[in-house]
Amino acid sequence: MRNDFRKRSNTPRTNNMRQGKEPTEAPKPEKPVSRTVPTFEDLKHQLTAWVENEHVPGKFQAWYTADAIPEHADWRIIKTYRGQQENLSIEAPARNMTAPELVTQVFEQLKKEHLHIFKKALRQIWFRAVGDGNFALLVQVNLRGRFSAHGYKTFIEFLQRTCPEVISCHHIQCMPDITFDPAGTTPVKVEAKSAFGSDFMPIGDTGISMHVLDWTPRIKDAWIGLPARIESAIHPNREDSFFEFYSGSSFVSASLASRFKKVVSMDCREYAMLSSRLNARNAIDENMKFIRGHVEQEFFSKFFGKDENEGRWTFYFNLPAGEPLAQGVVQAAAMSRPERILLQTSDLEIALRTIKQFRNESYMLRKSIPLYLEAGSGKFEVLFLFVPDRAGLLGQNPAQKTHSRNVQRPQERISRQNSAKNPHFTQGSPTFKQRKG
Repeated sequence: MRNDFRKRSNTPRTNNMRQGKEPTEAPKPEKPVSRTVPTFEDLKHQLTAWVENEHVPGKFQAWYTADAIPEHADWRIIKTYRGQQENLSIEAPARNMTAPELVTQVFEQLKKEHLHIFKKALRQIWFRAVGDGNFALLVQVNLRGRFSAHGYKTFIEFLQRTCPEVISCHHIQCMPDITFDPAGTTPVKVEAKSAFGSDFMPIGDTGISMHVLDWTPRIKDAWIGLPARIESAIHPNREDSFFEFYSGSSFVSASLASRFKKVVSMDCREYAMLSSRLNARNAIDENMKFIRGHVEQEFFSKFFGKDENEGRWTFYFNLPAGEPLAQGVVQAAAMSRPERILLQTSDLEIALRTIKQFRNESYMLRKSIPLYLEAGSGKFEVLFLFVPDRAGLLGQNPAQKTHSRNVQRPQERISRQNSAKNPHFTQGSPTFKQRKG
Protein backbone atom coordinates (compact mmCIF):
# COMPACT_ATOMS: atom_id res chain seq x y z
CA MET A 1 0.00 0.00 0.00
CA ARG A 2 1.14 3.58 -0.43
CA ASN A 3 3.26 4.91 2.40
CA ASP A 4 2.42 8.48 3.35
CA PHE A 5 5.70 10.33 3.94
CA ARG A 6 5.60 13.94 5.02
CA LYS A 7 8.27 16.06 3.41
CA ARG A 8 10.25 18.48 5.50
CA SER A 9 9.94 22.14 4.64
CA ASN A 10 12.61 23.49 2.33
CA THR A 11 12.14 27.10 3.52
CA PRO A 12 15.56 28.62 4.27
CA ARG A 13 16.29 29.47 7.84
CA THR A 14 16.43 33.17 8.73
CA ASN A 15 19.04 34.83 10.92
CA ASN A 16 17.08 35.88 14.03
CA MET A 17 19.95 37.97 15.42
CA ARG A 18 20.21 40.01 12.20
CA GLN A 19 16.47 40.79 12.34
CA GLY A 20 16.72 41.99 15.92
CA LYS A 21 14.91 39.01 17.35
CA GLU A 22 15.99 36.85 20.22
CA PRO A 23 17.23 33.43 19.27
CA THR A 24 14.57 30.78 19.64
CA GLU A 25 15.12 27.53 21.48
CA ALA A 26 15.92 24.43 19.48
CA PRO A 27 12.76 22.41 18.82
CA LYS A 28 12.26 19.40 21.01
CA PRO A 29 12.53 16.02 19.29
CA GLU A 30 9.20 14.70 18.16
CA LYS A 31 7.72 11.79 20.01
CA PRO A 32 7.50 8.58 18.02
CA VAL A 33 4.17 8.23 16.29
CA SER A 34 2.18 5.22 17.44
CA ARG A 35 0.72 3.54 14.37
CA THR A 36 -2.72 2.09 14.71
CA VAL A 37 -3.75 -1.00 12.79
CA PRO A 38 -6.69 -0.23 10.47
CA THR A 39 -9.89 -2.07 11.30
CA PHE A 40 -11.75 -4.19 8.79
CA GLU A 41 -14.21 -1.33 8.24
CA ASP A 42 -11.33 1.08 7.63
CA LEU A 43 -9.98 -1.22 4.93
CA LYS A 44 -13.39 -1.47 3.28
CA HIS A 45 -13.68 2.33 3.17
CA GLN A 46 -10.15 2.63 1.80
CA LEU A 47 -10.81 0.22 -1.04
CA THR A 48 -14.20 1.79 -1.83
CA ALA A 49 -12.62 5.24 -2.04
CA TRP A 50 -9.88 3.92 -4.32
CA VAL A 51 -12.40 2.33 -6.69
CA GLU A 52 -14.44 5.53 -6.90
CA ASN A 53 -11.49 7.91 -7.24
CA GLU A 54 -9.66 5.87 -9.86
CA HIS A 55 -12.81 4.73 -11.73
CA VAL A 56 -11.77 1.08 -11.58
CA PRO A 57 -14.01 -0.95 -13.94
CA GLY A 58 -15.41 -4.44 -13.42
CA LYS A 59 -17.45 -5.96 -10.64
CA PHE A 60 -16.15 -5.92 -7.07
CA GLN A 61 -17.34 -9.01 -5.27
CA ALA A 62 -17.76 -9.68 -1.56
CA TRP A 63 -14.70 -9.67 0.67
CA TYR A 64 -13.11 -13.05 1.22
CA THR A 65 -11.85 -13.66 4.76
CA ALA A 66 -12.01 -16.04 7.71
CA ASP A 67 -11.66 -15.72 11.46
CA ALA A 68 -8.06 -15.83 12.70
CA ILE A 69 -7.55 -18.74 15.09
CA PRO A 70 -4.39 -18.29 17.25
CA GLU A 71 -3.49 -22.00 16.99
CA HIS A 72 -3.53 -21.66 13.18
CA ALA A 73 -1.10 -18.72 13.01
CA ASP A 74 2.67 -18.23 13.15
CA TRP A 75 4.04 -16.77 16.40
CA ARG A 76 7.51 -15.65 17.39
CA ILE A 77 9.52 -15.38 20.57
CA ILE A 78 12.10 -12.79 19.56
CA LYS A 79 14.96 -10.96 21.23
CA THR A 80 14.69 -7.18 21.34
CA TYR A 81 17.08 -4.55 22.64
CA ARG A 82 16.65 -1.42 24.74
CA GLY A 83 20.07 0.15 24.77
CA GLN A 84 22.35 -2.57 26.11
CA GLN A 85 19.51 -4.52 27.72
CA GLU A 86 18.24 -7.68 26.03
CA ASN A 87 14.65 -8.80 26.31
CA LEU A 88 12.64 -11.72 24.96
CA SER A 89 9.08 -10.95 23.93
CA ILE A 90 6.18 -12.71 22.22
CA GLU A 91 5.33 -11.29 18.80
CA ALA A 92 1.74 -11.89 17.69
CA PRO A 93 0.78 -12.20 13.98
CA ALA A 94 -1.95 -9.60 14.54
CA ARG A 95 -3.00 -7.29 17.35
CA ASN A 96 -5.32 -8.42 20.12
CA MET A 97 -4.58 -12.09 19.58
CA THR A 98 -4.06 -14.28 22.63
CA ALA A 99 -1.00 -16.49 22.41
CA PRO A 100 -1.66 -20.26 22.33
CA GLU A 101 -0.75 -22.27 25.40
CA LEU A 102 2.28 -23.77 23.64
CA VAL A 103 3.83 -20.33 23.03
CA THR A 104 3.37 -19.17 26.63
CA GLN A 105 4.62 -22.51 27.93
CA VAL A 106 7.85 -22.24 25.92
CA PHE A 107 8.23 -18.58 26.90
CA GLU A 108 8.03 -19.44 30.60
CA GLN A 109 10.48 -22.30 30.14
CA LEU A 110 13.09 -19.92 28.75
CA LYS A 111 13.05 -17.95 32.01
CA LYS A 112 14.44 -20.89 33.98
CA GLU A 113 17.97 -20.60 35.32
CA HIS A 114 19.38 -23.74 33.71
CA LEU A 115 18.61 -22.24 30.26
CA HIS A 116 20.26 -18.90 31.04
CA ILE A 117 23.22 -19.34 28.65
CA PHE A 118 20.96 -20.79 25.91
CA LYS A 119 18.65 -17.79 26.32
CA LYS A 120 21.59 -15.38 25.95
CA ALA A 121 22.56 -17.04 22.65
CA LEU A 122 18.98 -17.18 21.35
CA ARG A 123 17.79 -14.80 18.63
CA GLN A 124 14.29 -16.08 18.03
CA ILE A 125 11.95 -19.07 18.03
CA TRP A 126 9.52 -19.14 15.13
CA PHE A 127 6.37 -21.20 15.67
CA ARG A 128 5.27 -22.20 12.17
CA ALA A 129 1.60 -23.15 12.29
CA VAL A 130 0.58 -26.21 10.33
CA GLY A 131 -3.05 -25.07 10.28
CA ASP A 132 -4.52 -27.91 12.33
CA GLY A 133 -3.27 -26.90 15.80
CA ASN A 134 0.26 -28.30 15.42
CA PHE A 135 3.51 -26.38 14.93
CA ALA A 136 6.98 -26.74 13.43
CA LEU A 137 9.61 -24.79 15.38
CA LEU A 138 12.58 -22.89 13.96
CA VAL A 139 15.15 -22.05 16.66
CA GLN A 140 17.67 -19.42 15.59
CA VAL A 141 20.51 -19.55 18.12
CA ASN A 142 24.28 -19.10 17.99
CA LEU A 143 25.75 -22.25 19.54
CA ARG A 144 29.34 -21.15 20.12
CA GLY A 145 30.28 -23.20 23.16
CA ARG A 146 29.46 -26.39 24.98
CA PHE A 147 27.25 -24.61 27.52
CA SER A 148 24.94 -23.06 24.91
CA ALA A 149 24.93 -26.38 23.00
CA HIS A 150 23.99 -28.23 26.19
CA GLY A 151 21.20 -25.68 26.81
CA TYR A 152 19.84 -26.28 23.30
CA LYS A 153 19.86 -30.05 23.89
CA THR A 154 18.03 -29.55 27.20
CA PHE A 155 15.47 -27.34 25.45
CA ILE A 156 14.86 -30.00 22.77
CA GLU A 157 14.29 -32.63 25.46
CA PHE A 158 11.73 -30.33 27.08
CA LEU A 159 9.84 -29.98 23.76
CA GLN A 160 9.77 -33.72 23.12
CA ARG A 161 8.72 -34.48 26.67
CA THR A 162 5.98 -31.89 27.24
CA CYS A 163 4.86 -30.41 23.87
CA PRO A 164 3.05 -32.95 21.67
CA GLU A 165 1.84 -30.11 19.39
CA VAL A 166 5.41 -29.66 18.11
CA ILE A 167 5.83 -32.02 15.15
CA SER A 168 9.35 -30.89 14.25
CA CYS A 169 12.13 -28.59 15.43
CA HIS A 170 15.05 -27.19 13.42
CA HIS A 171 18.13 -25.24 14.44
CA ILE A 172 18.77 -22.46 11.90
CA GLN A 173 21.60 -20.01 11.30
CA CYS A 174 21.85 -17.24 8.71
CA MET A 175 24.78 -15.86 6.71
CA PRO A 176 24.98 -12.90 7.10
CA ASP A 177 23.89 -13.08 10.72
CA ILE A 178 20.44 -11.49 10.51
CA THR A 179 17.08 -12.44 11.98
CA PHE A 180 15.44 -15.05 9.74
CA ASP A 181 12.11 -14.27 8.10
CA PRO A 182 10.50 -16.60 5.50
CA ALA A 183 9.09 -13.51 3.76
CA GLY A 184 12.38 -11.59 3.85
CA THR A 185 13.79 -10.07 0.67
CA THR A 186 17.43 -9.72 1.80
CA PRO A 187 19.67 -12.32 0.11
CA VAL A 188 20.68 -14.72 2.86
CA LYS A 189 22.03 -18.25 3.16
CA VAL A 190 20.12 -20.30 5.71
CA GLU A 191 21.47 -23.48 7.24
CA ALA A 192 18.89 -25.69 8.94
CA LYS A 193 19.54 -28.84 10.95
CA SER A 194 16.69 -30.99 12.20
CA ALA A 195 16.64 -31.78 15.92
CA PHE A 196 13.62 -34.00 15.33
CA GLY A 197 10.85 -34.32 12.75
CA SER A 198 10.72 -33.87 8.99
CA ASP A 199 12.01 -31.02 6.83
CA PHE A 200 8.47 -30.75 5.43
CA MET A 201 5.27 -29.84 7.23
CA PRO A 202 1.68 -30.48 6.11
CA ILE A 203 -0.64 -27.62 5.21
CA GLY A 204 -3.71 -28.26 7.36
CA ASP A 205 -5.55 -31.40 6.30
CA THR A 206 -5.22 -30.64 2.56
CA GLY A 207 -2.73 -33.43 1.87
CA ILE A 208 -0.28 -30.80 0.53
CA SER A 209 3.07 -30.11 2.20
CA MET A 210 5.72 -27.40 2.26
CA HIS A 211 9.33 -27.01 3.38
CA VAL A 212 9.67 -25.59 6.91
CA LEU A 213 11.68 -22.63 5.54
CA ASP A 214 9.24 -21.80 2.73
CA TRP A 215 6.92 -18.79 2.79
CA THR A 216 3.27 -18.73 3.89
CA PRO A 217 1.05 -16.01 5.36
CA ARG A 218 1.41 -15.90 9.12
CA ILE A 219 -2.33 -16.52 9.57
CA LYS A 220 -3.46 -19.68 7.79
CA ASP A 221 -7.26 -19.96 7.98
CA ALA A 222 -8.34 -17.85 5.00
CA TRP A 223 -5.25 -18.80 2.97
CA ILE A 224 -6.02 -22.53 3.20
CA GLY A 225 -9.45 -21.84 1.69
CA LEU A 226 -8.12 -19.54 -1.06
CA PRO A 227 -7.87 -22.19 -3.83
CA ALA A 228 -11.57 -22.99 -3.46
CA ARG A 229 -12.38 -19.27 -3.72
CA ILE A 230 -10.29 -18.97 -6.89
CA GLU A 231 -12.04 -22.00 -8.40
CA SER A 232 -15.45 -20.48 -7.75
CA ALA A 233 -14.33 -17.24 -9.42
CA ILE A 234 -13.07 -18.77 -12.67
CA HIS A 235 -15.21 -21.95 -13.11
CA PRO A 236 -12.46 -23.94 -14.88
CA ASN A 237 -13.00 -26.55 -17.55
CA ARG A 238 -11.34 -29.94 -17.06
CA GLU A 239 -9.50 -29.47 -20.37
CA ASP A 240 -8.00 -26.13 -19.26
CA SER A 241 -4.44 -25.66 -17.95
CA PHE A 242 -3.28 -23.57 -14.99
CA PHE A 243 0.00 -21.67 -14.53
CA GLU A 244 0.91 -20.25 -11.11
CA PHE A 245 3.69 -17.64 -11.04
CA TYR A 246 5.54 -16.67 -7.82
CA SER A 247 4.17 -19.96 -6.56
CA GLY A 248 6.03 -20.57 -3.30
CA SER A 249 5.09 -24.11 -2.26
CA SER A 250 2.65 -24.29 -5.23
CA PHE A 251 -0.19 -24.68 -2.74
CA VAL A 252 -2.80 -23.09 -5.03
CA SER A 253 -1.85 -25.07 -8.14
CA ALA A 254 -1.50 -28.31 -6.17
CA SER A 255 -4.94 -27.75 -4.63
CA LEU A 256 -6.48 -27.15 -8.08
CA ALA A 257 -4.56 -29.90 -9.93
CA SER A 258 -7.57 -32.21 -10.10
CA ARG A 259 -9.64 -29.44 -11.76
CA PHE A 260 -7.25 -28.95 -14.70
CA LYS A 261 -5.65 -31.08 -17.39
CA LYS A 262 -2.22 -29.65 -16.56
CA VAL A 263 -0.82 -27.36 -13.85
CA VAL A 264 2.56 -25.63 -13.93
CA SER A 265 4.14 -23.48 -11.20
CA MET A 266 7.15 -21.20 -11.24
CA ASP A 267 9.35 -19.62 -8.56
CA CYS A 268 13.02 -18.68 -8.23
CA ARG A 269 13.63 -19.77 -4.62
CA GLU A 270 15.21 -23.04 -3.52
CA TYR A 271 12.66 -23.84 -0.82
CA ALA A 272 9.79 -23.21 -3.23
CA MET A 273 11.41 -25.73 -5.56
CA LEU A 274 11.72 -28.35 -2.78
CA SER A 275 8.10 -27.86 -1.69
CA SER A 276 6.69 -27.84 -5.23
CA ARG A 277 8.57 -30.92 -6.41
CA LEU A 278 7.37 -32.87 -3.38
CA ASN A 279 3.78 -31.85 -4.14
CA ALA A 280 4.25 -32.75 -7.82
CA ARG A 281 5.40 -36.25 -6.83
CA ASN A 282 2.38 -36.65 -4.57
CA ALA A 283 -0.17 -35.39 -7.13
CA ILE A 284 -2.80 -38.03 -7.82
CA ASP A 285 -3.14 -37.19 -11.52
CA GLU A 286 0.63 -36.72 -12.02
CA ASN A 287 -0.15 -33.56 -13.99
CA MET A 288 2.02 -31.08 -12.04
CA LYS A 289 5.26 -29.50 -13.23
CA PHE A 290 7.55 -26.98 -11.51
CA ILE A 291 9.93 -24.57 -13.25
CA ARG A 292 12.58 -22.76 -11.24
CA GLY A 293 13.24 -19.31 -12.66
CA HIS A 294 12.29 -15.64 -12.70
CA VAL A 295 9.09 -14.33 -14.25
CA GLU A 296 10.57 -12.53 -17.24
CA GLN A 297 9.40 -11.47 -20.70
CA GLU A 298 11.55 -13.98 -22.58
CA PHE A 299 10.06 -16.99 -20.79
CA PHE A 300 6.61 -16.74 -22.37
CA SER A 301 7.65 -17.00 -25.99
CA LYS A 302 9.91 -19.98 -25.23
CA PHE A 303 7.36 -21.90 -23.17
CA PHE A 304 4.25 -21.19 -25.22
CA GLY A 305 6.08 -21.54 -28.51
CA LYS A 306 6.05 -25.32 -28.00
CA ASP A 307 3.15 -27.28 -29.46
CA GLU A 308 2.78 -29.31 -26.25
CA ASN A 309 1.80 -26.13 -24.39
CA GLU A 310 -1.06 -25.13 -26.70
CA GLY A 311 -4.53 -24.84 -25.21
CA ARG A 312 -6.68 -22.76 -22.89
CA TRP A 313 -4.58 -21.39 -20.03
CA THR A 314 -5.32 -19.55 -16.79
CA PHE A 315 -2.40 -17.42 -15.54
CA TYR A 316 -2.17 -16.66 -11.81
CA PHE A 317 0.31 -13.94 -10.77
CA ASN A 318 0.60 -13.79 -6.97
CA LEU A 319 2.86 -10.76 -6.66
CA PRO A 320 5.24 -10.47 -3.70
CA ALA A 321 4.47 -7.49 -1.47
CA GLY A 322 5.28 -4.21 -3.17
CA GLU A 323 6.71 -5.79 -6.34
CA PRO A 324 5.31 -5.09 -9.83
CA LEU A 325 5.49 -7.40 -12.82
CA ALA A 326 8.85 -7.20 -14.56
CA GLN A 327 9.26 -5.08 -17.67
CA GLY A 328 7.49 -6.57 -20.68
CA VAL A 329 5.76 -9.37 -18.77
CA VAL A 330 2.27 -7.92 -19.27
CA GLN A 331 2.77 -7.73 -23.04
CA ALA A 332 4.36 -11.18 -23.21
CA ALA A 333 1.61 -12.74 -21.12
CA ALA A 334 -1.08 -11.14 -23.29
CA MET A 335 0.67 -12.34 -26.47
CA SER A 336 0.37 -15.91 -25.12
CA ARG A 337 -3.41 -15.40 -25.23
CA PRO A 338 -4.52 -17.07 -22.00
CA GLU A 339 -8.23 -17.58 -21.39
CA ARG A 340 -7.98 -15.83 -18.01
CA ILE A 341 -5.39 -13.81 -16.11
CA LEU A 342 -5.47 -13.59 -12.31
CA LEU A 343 -3.44 -10.88 -10.59
CA GLN A 344 -3.13 -10.79 -6.80
CA THR A 345 -1.44 -7.82 -5.13
CA SER A 346 -1.50 -5.75 -1.95
CA ASP A 347 -0.31 -2.55 -3.64
CA LEU A 348 -3.13 -0.51 -5.18
CA GLU A 349 -0.74 1.71 -7.16
CA ILE A 350 0.77 -1.35 -8.82
CA ALA A 351 -2.73 -2.74 -9.34
CA LEU A 352 -3.93 0.41 -11.11
CA ARG A 353 -0.89 0.56 -13.36
CA THR A 354 -1.17 -3.13 -14.27
CA ILE A 355 -4.91 -2.85 -14.99
CA LYS A 356 -4.17 -0.11 -17.54
CA GLN A 357 -1.41 -2.21 -19.09
CA PHE A 358 -3.67 -5.23 -19.52
CA ARG A 359 -6.44 -3.04 -20.98
CA ASN A 360 -3.95 -1.75 -23.53
CA GLU A 361 -3.31 -5.38 -24.46
CA SER A 362 -7.04 -6.08 -25.01
CA TYR A 363 -7.69 -7.73 -21.63
CA MET A 364 -10.57 -6.26 -19.69
CA LEU A 365 -11.06 -6.40 -15.92
CA ARG A 366 -14.00 -8.71 -15.28
CA LYS A 367 -14.03 -9.26 -11.50
CA SER A 368 -12.20 -8.02 -8.42
CA ILE A 369 -12.19 -9.95 -5.14
CA PRO A 370 -10.86 -8.22 -2.00
CA LEU A 371 -8.91 -10.68 0.16
CA TYR A 372 -8.48 -10.21 3.90
CA LEU A 373 -6.24 -13.24 4.36
CA GLU A 374 -4.69 -12.20 7.67
CA ALA A 375 -7.56 -10.90 9.76
CA GLY A 376 -6.47 -8.34 12.34
CA SER A 377 -3.17 -7.54 10.63
CA GLY A 378 -4.39 -4.41 8.84
CA LYS A 379 -3.20 -5.81 5.48
CA PHE A 380 -5.35 -6.79 2.54
CA GLU A 381 -4.93 -7.87 -1.07
CA VAL A 382 -7.13 -7.82 -4.17
CA LEU A 383 -7.49 -10.62 -6.70
CA PHE A 384 -8.21 -9.23 -10.19
CA LEU A 385 -9.64 -11.40 -12.99
CA PHE A 386 -8.92 -10.33 -16.60
CA VAL A 387 -10.51 -11.88 -19.69
CA PRO A 388 -9.96 -11.22 -23.44
CA ASP A 389 -11.98 -8.34 -24.86
CA ARG A 390 -13.91 -10.36 -27.44
CA ALA A 391 -16.66 -7.74 -27.80
CA GLY A 392 -14.30 -4.88 -28.62
CA LEU A 393 -15.42 -2.83 -25.60
CA LEU A 394 -11.93 -1.38 -25.12
CA GLY A 395 -11.82 0.11 -28.59
CA GLN A 396 -9.47 -2.57 -29.90
CA ASN A 397 -10.22 -5.24 -32.50
CA PRO A 398 -12.28 -8.01 -30.91
CA ALA A 399 -10.50 -11.32 -30.35
CA GLN A 400 -11.70 -14.31 -32.32
CA LYS A 401 -13.76 -16.77 -30.32
CA THR A 402 -11.46 -19.74 -30.81
CA HIS A 403 -8.84 -21.26 -28.56
CA SER A 404 -7.43 -18.41 -26.53
CA ARG A 405 -3.79 -18.86 -27.51
CA ASN A 406 -4.63 -19.03 -31.24
CA VAL A 407 -6.32 -15.63 -31.23
CA GLN A 408 -4.87 -13.19 -33.76
CA ARG A 409 -3.67 -9.90 -32.38
CA PRO A 410 -4.75 -6.58 -33.99
CA GLN A 411 -2.79 -5.76 -37.14
CA GLU A 412 -2.42 -2.09 -36.24
CA ARG A 413 -2.00 -0.43 -32.88
CA ILE A 414 -4.12 2.67 -32.36
CA SER A 415 -1.90 5.73 -32.10
CA ARG A 416 -2.13 8.09 -29.17
CA GLN A 417 -3.23 10.94 -31.45
CA ASN A 418 -6.32 9.07 -32.63
CA SER A 419 -7.13 7.28 -29.41
CA ALA A 420 -9.55 9.98 -28.29
CA LYS A 421 -11.77 9.23 -31.31
CA ASN A 422 -12.23 5.62 -30.30
CA PRO A 423 -14.74 4.42 -27.74
CA HIS A 424 -13.29 3.58 -24.33
CA PHE A 425 -15.01 1.38 -21.80
CA THR A 426 -15.78 2.89 -18.42
CA GLN A 427 -18.24 1.42 -16.01
CA GLY A 428 -20.05 3.42 -13.40
CA SER A 429 -23.14 1.39 -12.55
CA PRO A 430 -23.35 -2.03 -14.26
CA THR A 431 -25.98 -2.67 -16.89
CA PHE A 432 -28.34 -5.63 -16.78
CA LYS A 433 -26.23 -7.64 -19.24
CA GLN A 434 -23.07 -6.90 -17.25
CA ARG A 435 -24.70 -8.05 -14.01
CA LYS A 436 -25.79 -11.25 -15.71
CA GLY A 437 -22.26 -11.76 -16.99
